[in-house]
Amino acid sequence: MNKVNLLIVSGVAGAGKTTLASVCEEHGFYVVEDFPSKTLPALLTVFENDPSTYGQAAMFVNISVAAEIIAEARKNPAFQVTAIGLDCSIEVLLNRFRLTRHIHPLQPRNYTLMEALQMDEEAMKKCRSVFDVYIDTSNLTEKDLRKMAARLIEKDTGKKPISVVFSSFGYKYGLPRDAEIVIDARILANPYWVKELAALTGRDQAVIDYIDKDPKTQPLLNSLYQFLDEYLRWSIDDGRSFVFIDVGCSGGQHRSVYVAEHLYNHFKDDYNCSVTHRELSRYVEDEKE
Repeated sequence: MNKVNLLIVSGVAGAGKTTLASVCEEHGFYVVEDFPSKTLPALLTVFENDPSTYGQAAMFVNISVAAEIIAEARKNPAFQVTAIGLDCSIEVLLNRFRLTRHIHPLQPRNYTLMEALQMDEEAMKKCRSVFDVYIDTSNLTEKDLRKMAARLIEKDTGKKPISVVFSSFGYKYGLPRDAEIVIDARILANPYWVKELAALTGRDQAVIDYIDKDPKTQPLLNSLYQFLDEYLRWSIDDGRSFVFIDVGCSGGQHRSVYVAEHLYNHFKDDYNCSVTHRELSRYVEDEKE
């Protein structure tokens, strides 16, 4: 009997659960949000008994009960459980709540917004280890999150046994909090110091041509291809479903974008790959949406 594909999503308020729920619905998942944890056994029974209707289901649960619900669901052999945790820095969340004029679910219980966000932060620290995938949305646009979520929840084909997310970032804006493998592209020639290239990005052909000419570029890429070929095979053997690979340079504009795009293009036919660029909204107007 085929297992029910059960996605369990939790995270701090304001980190993007609503966006992820929308993506799940678009991909045919039956979505359940904010249900009482005591009803979990009954809900799982409904899913298990009617796989034609609930063969793909997504539960969105409060961070305070996430660990409990994930552990309980994983005990049931009828389900293939994937747990996703969404996090975000308090500084970014404060701005999001102020811009949207939404209230935190704890505020009606007489907590200030800051107190509520700090409580969420502590709850995430306690349960972060239970998630198969941890995503920090602090520097992601809604478009980036939707793209990443779509790739993560798409059903694998036979030749794509693992999902790989490539991302670029700028060191001067801080390491990604959800980083797993970090590659430093600052060893390559920096287009920023070339006047006509400074305002472009690693996706522009003039910048690509410039970095291509650096004698260190191809050896670096070849070494990364070889290393990641082995690493991804080992990850599959270890039963992993997701791998995050972050590429950094000084500002996240040129070299890291170039390398992340090359890694994505190299591996996209073999694995379920996506690529995002954390800092591009700082440099390209179209990326702000």
